[in-house]
Amino acid sequence: MISTLGQSKDETPIYSLSAMHIIKAMNALHVSRYIVITGLTIDTPFDKKSFSTKMLSRFMKLRFPAIIADKQKEYSLISESTLDWTIVRLPLIEQTELKGTIKSSLDDCPGKKISSTDLARFLISQLSDKTFVRKAPFIAN
Repeated sequence: MISTLGQSKDETPIYSLSAMHIIKAMNALHVSRYIVITGLTIDTPFDKKSFSTKMLSRFMKLRFPAIIADKQKEYSLISESTLDWTIVRLPLIEQTELKGTIKSSLDDCPGKKISSTDLARFLISQLSDKTFVRKAPFIAN
């Protein structure tokens, strides 16, 4: 299962509620692979974010407090589940068909953008690649 759920900033956040229902359904159907995208603002206990990533995170938390809080709750729900999850943390998504080198890191975001084509390639690869099972990598070009 790959979730690329998004919503407008003016709507009531739905991420944690959606994750709760998806986890329940996946457990009932005995489906174990859950891949989710989120922003680089979400914190994990393993982060070593750079000053610039921390500042961008702070800005996003101030600008979109309800959404970021709900996305953090989504992370908690997913990480506490028994599923084989991967939460992919992203910088700005650039709408392009161009392919580039995909960089990943468990510590900090390795770039300022990711192409939509490379994001799709990475997400699909995670269906069979076990490198980031139960982890939250950052990716970028």
